[in-house]
Amino acid sequence: MNHLVVDKNTGRVYVGAINRLYQLSPDLVLVVKEVTGPKSDSTACSMLDCPREAQKRPVDNVNKALVIDYTTTRLISCGSLFQGMCTVRNLHNISDVVQEVKEPVVANNATASTVAFIAPGPPNPPVSQVMYVGVTFTGNSPYRSEVPAVSSRSLDKDKMLNIAEAAVTTGTRMYVNSLSRERYPINYIYGFSSGGFSYFLTTQMKNTETAIYLSKLVRVCQDDEHYYSYTEIPINCTSDERIYNLVQAAYVGKAGSVLAGDLGITAQDDVLFAVFAESDGPNSDVPRPHSALCVYSLKAIRRKFMSNIQKCFSGEGQRGLEFISPSHKCISTVSHFKQLNLTVALLRDLFVI
Repeated sequence: MNHLVVDKNTGRVYVGAINRLYQLSPDLVLVVKEVTGPKSDSTACSMLDCPREAQKRPVDNVNKALVIDYTTTRLISCGSLFQGMCTVRNLHNISDVVQEVKEPVVANNATASTVAFIAPGPPNPPVSQVMYVGVTFTGNSPYRSEVPAVSSRSLDKDKMLNIAEAAVTTGTRMYVNSLSRERYPINYIYGFSSGGFSYFLTTQMKNTETAIYLSKLVRVCQDDEHYYSYTEIPINCTSDERIYNLVQAAYVGKAGSVLAGDLGITAQDDVLFAVFAESDGPNSDVPRPHSALCVYSLKAIRRKFMSNIQKCFSGEGQRGLEFISPSHKCISTVSHFKQLNLTVALLRDLFVI
């Protein structure tokens, strides 16, 4: 089993597994079982066509994403077959397939990561909702270069899971460049929405030249139709002089009164709970058995993002993100007064700290 989601309105439970989808009652009684694989497929085939020389064979369909769209009472299920295709199903009866989306959306093998969640996004946030998707590059097919690492995808029926906003050189998508895709894997762990931003938690190398693994928070402004606001900062968890550098799982919720007091926030503020593990050596992305839970205030995370962005506008440090575009020294571009009034929605470039 790969994913489990619970309908907050009805209590129904939905489970995505290898070759199966399950719908259960609130009492966990099986209501519907859908068989999704194995099916005849090949990574040499595109979504719409398959060359004659392609060697098709029965392939398991690994559930890579399972998301409830509450605005239309639909269940979006995406699997590893057919370049990572998705189906839209009736939330009341998952055997009723409302739409098949002929679009590569998620990872197309069993091991590469995919994270998906629904949150506000262009064209008209917060009214319009989109599906944010983070996908590890697989490199097992000539068609995978077309799949963005991070993207916002439309939930409109006529544009279902297409890139929400797309221009010639920009849009609601971010690609790892062709020189870095194979040697700079990004593992997506968790995604969430908070305070007008969408976030992904990842594990990846410190940079393209240093094979030291760490965890990062990726952020994009929800009203940014060009992803100019795409930004990253490292996030670590330390305890008993140990550095837990690989995030394993996370959840965003509200702080209780005691925790809120300790963090200097209110009980209504968002808090990120994240479990980290030690890596099996600095150049390894394999976790050791030791783990720790760390808690972060989203207010503090937003302040860190803004502080680092303002430093770059002041000419301090490097832009980074060389796996997207060449990194350069930060250039002082605005006055101190303007820096204090910057909002991430006005960013016109890419930054990493």
